[in-house]
Amino acid sequence: MGRIDPRFAYAQARLQARYGTRPTNSDWNHIAATADLGALLQVLRNSPVARWTGRLGNRPAVHEIERRLREAWLRDVDEVAEWQPRPWRDGLRWLKWIVYLPSLQKLARGGRTPEWAREDAVLGPIVARGPRDRGESLRRTALAPLAPGFEPPADTALAWTRHWRTLWPTRGTARAPLEGLLREFARLHAELAALPPAARADETLRAFERRLELAFRRNPLSPAAAASYLGLLALDLRRLRGALATRALHEVSAAS
Repeated sequence: MGRIDPRFAYAQARLQARYGTRPTNSDWNHIAATADLGALLQVLRNSPVARWTGRLGNRPAVHEIERRLREAWLRDVDEVAEWQPRPWRDGLRWLKWIVYLPSLQKLARGGRTPEWAREDAVLGPIVARGPRDRGESLRRTALAPLAPGFEPPADTALAWTRHWRTLWPTRGTARAPLEGLLREFARLHAELAALPPAARADETLRAFERRLELAFRRNPLSPAAAASYLGLLALDLRRLRGALATRALHEVSAAS
């Protein structure tokens, strides 16, 4: 049985503080009740999510919103990883790339390249290549371990998971909660896949959020606390993205 590194105490204190600043139901209700994009940005800049929206313009287009929120995610993951004991930092940093997995999976299966991807700092060099060369082009980037996911049958999520396990530095008790988190992500994937095409995923995602909150509370002083927190952060950013993008698209529609 491995021992938990006592240096997680510092990381846990920082995580608890950041966890306590997550948007509350009242915050989300206020966001939902603010229909105008400019007014919503003012609300957000005086809210717990201000650090994610401070770089947005006054009337951002959807692509700018998505780009800025991806940048915020990458910054936050790096920050959380830096709080961890050194042996675990690379494993936590690897979580950055989950935001790109849906797009990479689409590319791996020969799907059409979205326009925004050509200008993205991470995906741009990959999509600039022809479809047959994209997997190989990954090998010259930070996403190199995902290259096997471009080989038939294409599965970038599986390649991501396999590499993540190689970054765990111990075979002791710290690994078990992380395996539990992987099972929860697999469960979520199956639940989302089972939804009818027109169904909303809100309740499924809320249930997943509650499971992550439970994992965060049950696994203090371990890398699973950081991974759980980052999962919650990803859900918050997804919800914020939806609120902003909906209003931005409404403005475009109203102006046309």
